[in-house]
Amino acid sequence: MFDTKREIILDEGLPVDVIDWQGNTLFSTKALLGKATKQFFSEISLEYHRKAQFVPELDVKNGQIVRVIPTGEHYLIMATYNEVFGTEKLATITRLVECNNEVLIQTLVETADDDGNIYRTPTPIVNGLKAYVEMKGGDLVQYKPGLQSRLEFDVYIPVIDVEVLDQIHLNINGKFVPFKVEYIDELSFQGIMILRVSTETRR
Repeated sequence: MFDTKREIILDEGLPVDVIDWQGNTLFSTKALLGKATKQFFSEISLEYHRKAQFVPELDVKNGQIVRVIPTGEHYLIMATYNEVFGTEKLATITRLVECNNEVLIQTLVETADDDGNIYRTPTPIVNGLKAYVEMKGGDLVQYKPGLQSRLEFDVYIPVIDVEVLDQIHLNINGKFVPFKVEYIDELSFQGIMILRVSTETRR
């Protein structure tokens, strides 16, 4: 059973690179990749779900990114579990979501001049990070200058050093639009951060 499963993955699988959040290739291998059901991730759109199977000896973890070499597609590993028969581990099964954005994240460092004027200087944390982004809502909000559009998104990324009120730029139709991080969920998925971001209103 072990040899058969391994042969199927290596013979029928697609060539992939498994990379970290910095873009470093951890290893190259083959993986069986297919559509996944929605029962595990009800909050994520079904069309972005994938399931992949890897040979058992590879160190596949949540938060790693799978790059499919023939198509150039990128997938974020959201969950892993072992397929076991008897006492043998046959494969590592992963649940993935397709990355649909590349984000720039930066922190805003505040400084003051001699007159007390406050300046915010953006300092990059990461640029070009693959992410899955899902819209959560949008409305018109009354601010002092008048009505302004307010958008909210959830951004799924590997765990990195991000804090509330850091700034994130999303690629929307080829234009990078700034948003601010409102809260961070590090509990729902081990190795994954979910950033709730909203339209940047700071100047």
